[in-house]
Amino acid sequence: MSYWQFRAPNIKHLVLVLLCCGSNLSFAQQDTVSLVSAKKIRLDEAILLGIKNNRQLKLANADLAIANENVGQAKIAKMPRINLNGGYNYIGDPKLYNGFYESQVTVDYYNHQAFANVVSSLPIYAGNALNTRINQQELITQMQQSAVRMTEADVKNAITEQYFTLEKLYRQIEVTKQNIINTDIRINQLKSRVKNGQNLTSDLLRTELQQSNFKVSVFRSTNTIELISNYLDILIGFPNNTILKPEVAESMIPTESMNLQQSLEEAFANREEIKRAAVKIKLSESSLSLTKSGFKPNLNANLILNTEYPAQWPNYVNLLNYWAAGLSLNWDISSFYNLKHRISGDKLEIDKSNLALEVTKDQISTEVKNAYVRYAESKENIKTYKKDVELSMSNYKIVKSRYDNDFALISEIVDAELQLNNSRISLVNANLDLIIQYYSLQYAMGKL
Repeated sequence: MSYWQFRAPNIKHLVLVLLCCGSNLSFAQQDTVSLVSAKKIRLDEAILLGIKNNRQLKLANADLAIANENVGQAKIAKMPRINLNGGYNYIGDPKLYNGFYESQVTVDYYNHQAFANVVSSLPIYAGNALNTRINQQELITQMQQSAVRMTEADVKNAITEQYFTLEKLYRQIEVTKQNIINTDIRINQLKSRVKNGQNLTSDLLRTELQQSNFKVSVFRSTNTIELISNYLDILIGFPNNTILKPEVAESMIPTESMNLQQSLEEAFANREEIKRAAVKIKLSESSLSLTKSGFKPNLNANLILNTEYPAQWPNYVNLLNYWAAGLSLNWDISSFYNLKHRISGDKLEIDKSNLALEVTKDQISTEVKNAYVRYAESKENIKTYKKDVELSMSNYKIVKSRYDNDFALISEIVDAELQLNNSRISLVNANLDLIIQYYSLQYAMGKL
């Protein structure tokens, strides 16, 4: 009697849990149907689509195009400048006064006046400022090229990570669905055994609860698939809400061994962040050179073509044409003392850029080491989880045999099946984690 008093609350609790989970099961079935029509996609196809359609990459390329145009604009400064000026005036009859407006004489003067001139200037020497500005724009273009390659690598890394995470979820659903099928068989068996008094109703409810948890797991994984698919849709330019299904083969699991020192050397040679930091140093040096050019004079060649009508009044009306060619020199002497602090600031900027390069190297070194350790760890995890699957399968077979012969409780076989399910999912995750960590290491090495 005391046994049933103790078990009754547990039975009620199981019933309540099943009722709470029941509302989720219909949704799980609907979402599972949506996965059947998922669009299959290969990794190389996803990456190519990302390079072609990703909006962040398009923005980076737009900035690169602007930088290229700025280089052309900087080069135009070496070209001659040509100004065309002209004007027309209508002049009323002028008056000449004697004294302080004592008497006046009206001059019969031609009322129309016009002039025109063409002024051309060609820079000959500007303290190397023109070449320095062109060089600066070219360095900015190089930095933008690095930004494009960095963005492309980021897009590839994001695509590969989400791609294999998506495959994880599909594999988990596959394993869990097989467990749902197994629990269906056991539930049918238990219903018969409960009727015959061989098992308690709580055993049946416990198995149904286990199956409900499996279905909830499928439901959650399905929802996560939709979220990750939507993120991948954005990355590769697919219409939103397109459910994707990765095509992953066993041959994609990497087997090559990596060397930490070699990985670091390749990262320092390949990573765009280091190249970008090196260009930033050159850009800072270019700014210092541009500032120092302020100490030097500017020399220009000038050409003037002029025409006036009338050339002078009121004595006579005539037409004056002339041309002139020469040189002009401009030298800001005050620059010898007013550029002192700007030069000091430029030198500090160079020191800062050099320090930023070292910081970048430290960050990349940390990234490579982390990725290398995770990759090696993932390879070892696979060995462990394979052994776990073998052990949990052996344990499940033993417990199932004992249960079929009434030597084990339902709780024991439920626990054994949960352990087997978890070990299978862990092995699936470990294999895909190895692929993810491999691509993360390739990204850290600048090879993605």
